[in-house]
Amino acid sequence: MQVKTKRSEVPTEAEPQSPAARQEDAPQQENHGVTRDHADYAKAKPAASDYLRHASKSSGRSPLELTREFVRLNFGRGKLPLHEYVQYGVYDTTRLSPDDQARFITNSLHWPITRSCCDMTWQATTEDKWLCSHILDRSGIRVPQTLAVIDKSDRSYPETYKISTAADLRAFMTAQDSLPLFGKENRGICSFGAFLVEDADDKAMQLKHQGRLDYETCMAEFVGDTPYLLQRLERNHPFFERYTDCLATVRVCVMITEAGVKFPFAVLKLPSRDQVADSFWRPGNLACNLAVDSGEIVTARTKDALGTTDHANHPETGTPLTGERLPHWEQVLDMARACAPIFSPVRYQSMDIAIAEDGPVLIEINTGGGFDLPQLASGQGFLTDEVLDFFRACGFKKLS
Repeated sequence: MQVKTKRSEVPTEAEPQSPAARQEDAPQQENHGVTRDHADYAKAKPAASDYLRHASKSSGRSPLELTREFVRLNFGRGKLPLHEYVQYGVYDTTRLSPDDQARFITNSLHWPITRSCCDMTWQATTEDKWLCSHILDRSGIRVPQTLAVIDKSDRSYPETYKISTAADLRAFMTAQDSLPLFGKENRGICSFGAFLVEDADDKAMQLKHQGRLDYETCMAEFVGDTPYLLQRLERNHPFFERYTDCLATVRVCVMITEAGVKFPFAVLKLPSRDQVADSFWRPGNLACNLAVDSGEIVTARTKDALGTTDHANHPETGTPLTGERLPHWEQVLDMARACAPIFSPVRYQSMDIAIAEDGPVLIEINTGGGFDLPQLASGQGFLTDEVLDFFRACGFKKLS
């Protein structure tokens, strides 16, 4: 039996083509930061036969049996495509019952469900990172300090230094007395185009893992027409030094229900030392499922094209992971509880929260949040009874 699957149906942390206008739709230079990362992310994926072969070898089950099971789940409420059925390990019936399997949901339903849950006129308040940081800062929520915005358009950014030319960028960087700085796309997702400025002089910037980049090339090619934020780099709590020197964050899934703010899943995104950001699509990064009540690391996983690999210890340092508890965990949850009602029309949210030595820092908040990261990290379906009731109460009725 031949199984057909679309090559474009690849797992995502958030929908690459969200309702927000995407800058990378426009033609860009080959060295454009966002476009380059997006190309790495979207490299050719395995064929359907490769997924089935992997699942069969891993489970000892026949391809025909797996195909029948996949088809049942594909037509079920979660609408799982083949690549997600395999990557989430849904075929593993030694740990998943039929009810467990039916709780997995395809990431392609993320935006339809998010639109049912949220007042989408509020989307810019979360997805425009400059605007969001102003709202949060004035609401008493600790966020990274935004030092400048790179934007060639005529938009203004009150109280924020604006960089429009290579000369502006040079003047700003050479005036800095405290590096490194972190750069990220103002309307970005999945950390596409993110960079870390380690040093700078009057000719060029030194970028982590990329080397020196002169200001003219940076503005003309790497940045292009994409607006960026330049922020003071936050530092991890010393707890994380045993694992990485790159900033880790906790992804907290948030539901604003009639009974209050609920957190169905929490995931530690732990970046490799070779990365500049913690997104799970970047090679070597880990996703760790957390016990929401305690902040304990329950599972720690890396990802490849066909699935995930569990690690009790960190694969780079050998330091224990599972069973460890994150510092300042109650403060992390308190921050999420304080932040969520500010955006209450966005009833389904996700937050990325860093943990510094002196407490949590809200890196960003999102309208919605991909279902793939919690499912990959935990090996559990996103559709718990609580989540099902919430999505149905929000008006999404197709989860029978």
